[in-house]
Amino acid sequence: MWLSSRKCGINYSFNKLILITIIFATSVSAHDTKKINYDSQKNCTKKKSALNWVSKNKISKGGELIKFQSYSGFDQRTVIIGGHKNNPIEITGYLQLPKGTNKVPIVIWTHSSGGPAEYAWNDFVYHGTQNLLDAGIAVMYIDNFCQRGARDTWRDQSKVPLINGAIDAIMAYKLLQSHPRSNGKFGTTGHSRGGNNSLYLADVKFTSIFLEGTRGFDAILPEAAECRLAGFFDKPELTSNTKLLYIHGAADDYTLPKPCEDYIKKIKSKPQQVEIDLKDGWYHGFHYGQKPKKYKAMTVSKCPAFFVDNEGYVVGEEWPNLVLKKYKLYSSIDDFYETAQVDPKKSWKNSFKILKKEKCLDRGVMIGGDHMDEYMPQFINFFKENLL
Repeated sequence: MWLSSRKCGINYSFNKLILITIIFATSVSAHDTKKINYDSQKNCTKKKSALNWVSKNKISKGGELIKFQSYSGFDQRTVIIGGHKNNPIEITGYLQLPKGTNKVPIVIWTHSSGGPAEYAWNDFVYHGTQNLLDAGIAVMYIDNFCQRGARDTWRDQSKVPLINGAIDAIMAYKLLQSHPRSNGKFGTTGHSRGGNNSLYLADVKFTSIFLEGTRGFDAILPEAAECRLAGFFDKPELTSNTKLLYIHGAADDYTLPKPCEDYIKKIKSKPQQVEIDLKDGWYHGFHYGQKPKKYKAMTVSKCPAFFVDNEGYVVGEEWPNLVLKKYKLYSSIDDFYETAQVDPKKSWKNSFKILKKEKCLDRGVMIGGDHMDEYMPQFINFFKENLL
């Protein structure tokens, strides 16, 4: 039996879902009738991960907080040339294990722009985790934001470079390979920004920077990623052992589905390993549990596309012309990447300053949906089929 919100009687406010990143009190009564108060200003700081709060709360007690070394980068190019190693950072994860002592596969879950508070309020994350645990699959949450000084990025995507979530996930993968309960098989998933992390991790050109050989995650399920401005490789190459299922709402006006559909099709040279499922009528946050509603989240769908070649250099002339000629922020592309190695966060913010001047940033998108029960079996079965 699938755990579901209706069967457990959840009732939480979608307005609170958005406000959670400021200061909020959210009911997650689907799995605990007691109200749970979460204060993001108190529980998400550079010195304290939101996962500390999650680990102590009744909804997720029994897991293991794990601190591990990761890095902060700007994009694929800075990682290729090793620039991320100039910016080490300690990141927090939260590992939940199935009952027993046997070795099990592990799914690494990364959060959306809503931040690590998602692990507290998102009913789909909770029930997805419980169903995976019941199936004999461990789950590791990662906090990509708090230690980097951000609680959320949905209103301002310039706070944290996109690539950092993927760096954190692959560093967790390396760490967990030697965990006494790990059987060596791994999956990863996430929605929106979390979906971007998953797609970075599907490309062997990224994973081979950190891992030997062509293998990577065994099962990857990204949802609703931003594919135009993520700096993905323009010629993606799937890690050799990976099964990839990509999910996107066809009605999503926050992270547009068409660029992701086009991108995923580029890696369908191995059609037996890749599947795309566009859900008719589904919006962004399709499993959040409430009717879609318009919110003033920052969107980049009108901005110049950003893809990179195999060496990590931007493809095309539009971005170099903006950075070097129109706004003259740097003397050359190499000068830009030298700066990005030292201070990736500042370079990322400078890029968004350009986008603001270009007036391509927008606000006002539909977020929400009540498709958890419909989607959950597909989500769980994908990991069961490819990890067990």
